[in-house]
Amino acid sequence: MSSGAAAHERCPYCGFRGALVVVHGHGQCARCHTNIGPCCGGADAANEAAADDGIDTGPDPALFAGLFAHLGGATATVTGEALLFALVQRLGTDLDDAKLVLEAAERCGIVVPAGPNCHRLRSVDAPRQRP
Repeated sequence: MSSGAAAHERCPYCGFRGALVVVHGHGQCARCHTNIGPCCGGADAANEAAADDGIDTGPDPALFAGLFAHLGGATATVTGEALLFALVQRLGTDLDDAKLVLEAAERCGIVVPAGPNCHRLRSVDAPRQRP
């Protein structure tokens, strides 16, 4: 099939016969705008999932110890905003995800409240509190 014939194929969705419109690297039907041409140079969900985005998503048991060391030491008391900012920077994520990580650390007893909107690392000697 020549490239001219491929450009005027029938849309399997609406039946329109005409040239494909190239949008963002893939072919779309000129009438219904459904993608019918090759898209994204052959990339698919499996390739995207296997791609390395440079962000380490594995669990890090020393995450908060490292953050507190950077923010003033293991015995430092830090504000929630400072801790959230450090989480965003360290994890390469957004603020909403950082809040979820901090909430999980509080529930697990890794981080404990130390006043209004302040946090400390749980002391190694202190028992963990279960909710």
